[in-house]
Amino acid sequence: MPGKLVSRMSERGCHTLNETDTIKKASQELSEKKIGCMPVLDKNKSVIGIISERDLSQFIYKERFNLNISISQIMSKNLITCDLNTSVTELMDEMTEKKIRHILIMENKKLLGIVSIGDVVNHLIAKVKEENKNLRDYINSY
Repeated sequence: MPGKLVSRMSERGCHTLNETDTIKKASQELSEKKIGCMPVLDKNKSVIGIISERDLSQFIYKERFNLNISISQIMSKNLITCDLNTSVTELMDEMTEKKIRHILIMENKKLLGIVSIGDVVNHLIAKVKEENKNLRDYINSY
């Protein structure tokens, strides 16, 4: 059913950071919450970017170890978003094409949540299990 996964993910919300937060704070938050990215908000609570484990690893690779600089200097500003009607197929296509693992769920410029590649995989596994069960039940009914 189109949008079902995205609707479910939007109901759980997501953690965010402020544009003035430091690299150190972003690293701590991602680690403590065991998540791969967080949207970055400006002072008006509008989404202006996203900080990910990939952004942090690229920062470390470039040997800039000042953990007190603002995350706004390394966050991704090209936001990849979906809405509540986005299908799982569309999510997979977008993630594969853009080589990303997270897509922000937005509605009228308001952040509703995040859908991750793990969410997509878990959704597909559940769907396959349900289809297998239905087929077994059908076969066993004869």
